[in-house]
Amino acid sequence: MDPTIERRILFLIDAAKFEEKRDQVVTYAMRVLSNHAAIGKDGGSREIKQLNRRVSAEARKLLMSVDIDTYCKETINEHPKPLKVTWDWLKKNAHSLSKEEVWAEFQNNPMVTITKKEDEGIRERGQNSTGDMQSRYLDQGIDIVHLDRSPKELSPS
Repeated sequence: MDPTIERRILFLIDAAKFEEKRDQVVTYAMRVLSNHAAIGKDGGSREIKQLNRRVSAEARKLLMSVDIDTYCKETINEHPKPLKVTWDWLKKNAHSLSKEEVWAEFQNNPMVTITKKEDEGIRERGQNSTGDMQSRYLDQGIDIVHLDRSPKELSPS
């Protein structure tokens, strides 16, 4: 395991044991781990959108019809398992989790890039902080696809 990832995970496990609420430091550590699980490194929103190969079918359709700047403006990076749900899992199991189990949780729930319209639908259904891949996407007709190359490489311009 990469030493940076290991340190972030050990911090999260420790915080989950002793912190009642998820503060900004915990949230940021979770986002960094999520970024590593999605694209293999930390990065900002735009960079993740340009590199993330897990996208909705609608985001792929958008990507193939617009330039990369428009694609980045019209999409959002989403956690299929919201960070609140992951934090609750960490809190409940902090005293028994290994760093490998925590890392597997992030790897098994990698970030997905979806359209802003699809994100609005998730929010309208009240699932912005609840649910999982099945209830948030698949049950709502949001299909997730894996691109053979990054959006940046596939963009028509």
